[in-house]
Parts: sequence; C-alpha cells; structure tokens
Amino acid sequence: MNPKEILSKEISGKVGDKISEQTISEKVNQFVRHGNVFLLFEVMSLRKEIERLKEEIQNQRNSERRKSVQAVPVP
Repeated sequence: MNPKEILSKEISGKVGDKISEQTISEKVNQFVRHGNVFLLFEVMSLRKEIERLKEEIQNQRNSERRKSVQAVPVP
C-alpha cells in the first residue's frame, strides 16, 4: 500500500462520514503534490473559517442580549 492510500484510508476513517471519498482523495493528491504550500493554504482557509464562526457566535450572543434586555419589564 502506498503512502497516498494509507493517508486516504486514515482520513476516511476519521472524517469519512462528513466528507466524500472524492474530496478526501483530491485533498490527499494536492497534499502529496504541493506539500507545505498546500498546508499553508489550508491553515489560512481554516483561520478565515474560525474568524467567520467567531463573528457568527458574537452576533448570536448580541442578539440574545438584546432579546433579554427587551424582555425585562420596566417598573
């Protein structure tokens, strides 16, 4: 078994229920071809996704705060 197959099977075992076999195969091929550059772009992509999720969470918290402030009866 070659390293690409080993890596593909390992990734499939961990995230195969969330990502298709084709996507996993494409990502493994990109990694094997481009190595460190591929990893750099993946890290940058993940950072953008993390920032987007942080903003989404913050917006939800702000929305909940506004709702709770509006729900408090004024005597």
